[in-house]
Amino acid sequence: MAGVGVYVHVPFCERVCPYCDFPVVATRALGSELEDRYVEALVGELALRRQAFAGSELASLYFGGGTPALLRPESVARLVAAVRETFPAPGEVEVTLEANPSSLERERLPGFRAAGVNRLSLGIQSFDDGVLKRLGRAHRADAGREALRAAREAGFANLSLDLIFAAPGQDLPALERDLAETADFAPEHVSTYALTLEAGTPFAKAAARGRLELPDEDLAAAMMERVAARLEAAGLSGYEISSFARPGFEAVHNARYWQRRPVLGLGQGAWSTDPPGPGAPFGVRRANQRSLGAYLTALATGGGAEAEAEVLAEGVARGEAAFLALRTRHGLAAAAFAREFGAEPRAFWRAEIDALCERGLLRESAAGDLALTAPGRLLADSVFEHFV
Repeated sequence: MAGVGVYVHVPFCERVCPYCDFPVVATRALGSELEDRYVEALVGELALRRQAFAGSELASLYFGGGTPALLRPESVARLVAAVRETFPAPGEVEVTLEANPSSLERERLPGFRAAGVNRLSLGIQSFDDGVLKRLGRAHRADAGREALRAAREAGFANLSLDLIFAAPGQDLPALERDLAETADFAPEHVSTYALTLEAGTPFAKAAARGRLELPDEDLAAAMMERVAARLEAAGLSGYEISSFARPGFEAVHNARYWQRRPVLGLGQGAWSTDPPGPGAPFGVRRANQRSLGAYLTALATGGGAEAEAEVLAEGVARGEAAFLALRTRHGLAAAAFAREFGAEPRAFWRAEIDALCERGLLRESAAGDLALTAPGRLLADSVFEHFV
């Protein structure tokens, strides 16, 4: 039986961070009326979209945002139950919920655990108040520390935290302190992200006006190397460019994207990857309405929330298969690629592979398997451009 990962987007945030370009809605306090209306819409969308994934077992469930921990535990419990009833699966399934370090969310942690959440992803970003302030985060470092302790007290044995590096005004000593404190808390998983400037965000606009001081490329690269070295030394193996985990705690849901497996996205602005089918041998990618009002209206009137759809062409699928696999530690397996696309990677990108190997950015095995080298990971985006 095929598997499906379900992503539930909860757009509400206490504050919209200046670097964020996700479809989010700022709300100081999420009222029960709006919450109930949104949850009802999610359940309705699940019923409308289930047929595209008929016969699938639930492989993973991920509540992202936004800040899904702003939902009441009973709302999360209702959604978990609805998804599990729609896609029955034997045994335990990874159920992740993202949370930010606020007192309200800490109080709800035991309720989320009881609702079926067994993996918590905390948006710590930094343990430095100065860095958090410059990032525009709503919490301070002590709140992050308290949230991590509260998560353990609530029974979460699978804990992930997010860190941002190359932040405004951040230097290597500040990053070292973040990494040391991360190691002290001994999470099972860490996701690390170099700050990027997304078009249209306040940070991108400030940078265009020369009003945002960011680490230069050399310092950002040194930070990336330091992150990998320190987390590996702490027992967290880098299994993907941005992801580090203790053995057995690699993110099941995130891996679905790198492996191009079906994902049903529910909620405002959510993306889905439908499985291959007649007329779409490489699947269909769908995006929901990015406006909360448009999303809620569409579901309330019995329609779907889809704003756009793309039947994936073979060339697009081929390129994505290459660069997504290259993000991972194991890289791109030539035999599996050939089974899907009729020939090994070298048949499509001979010159590119030769050039990248000569520059020391890519490693090719005797069987034709491809993987990034250590320098290649630092220049991953420029490597990926050769395959798309």
